[in-house]
Amino acid sequence: MEGGQPIRIYCKGDTTLNVAVRGNELRLVRDDPNDESQVCDGVGKLTDDEERPAFALVNRTTGHALVNGGDLELGLAPYSGHVAVELSVLWSLGHPRADGFMEIRTLRDVRYTLDGVHGFVDGGYRLNGIHGIPEHGTLVAIYHSQPTADYAVWKIAPVGHQEPHSHSESDDALES
Repeated sequence: MEGGQPIRIYCKGDTTLNVAVRGNELRLVRDDPNDESQVCDGVGKLTDDEERPAFALVNRTTGHALVNGGDLELGLAPYSGHVAVELSVLWSLGHPRADGFMEIRTLRDVRYTLDGVHGFVDGGYRLNGIHGIPEHGTLVAIYHSQPTADYAVWKIAPVGHQEPHSHSESDDALES
């Protein structure tokens, strides 16, 4: 993930949802190739204790990096790769599952990862979402590692890469 290549991050639980910056938060939103707030630059040449790549995720629209604020807080902070980078700005990838999805872990403590269901939706706390399926608008949070949960594993793909979409049963009901 060297050199700041433009990437999108999407969730296994619903691959039509990308991570995007909305205000000062990270949310899951419907894939929109024209929405630059869904594009990050993965910047870094380091590795974690398991020799997995470590990197900063810098949003293209805001220039802010995804930050682990501690106590399961997720935030955004100005990023400058020209100065020393704090550990709270660095993330690493978990080991890939058979389907290629993996956790995005805090470098500080790899037991905590990005999570697409244990956040807030429309101001209300969602402990498990609807049947464990992430929804449009879900606040992406930090939660305990759950490498087998589809809402807690991600793919980081270059902009322009098209993953076959999977979505929830509730989406099927809306389409019929």
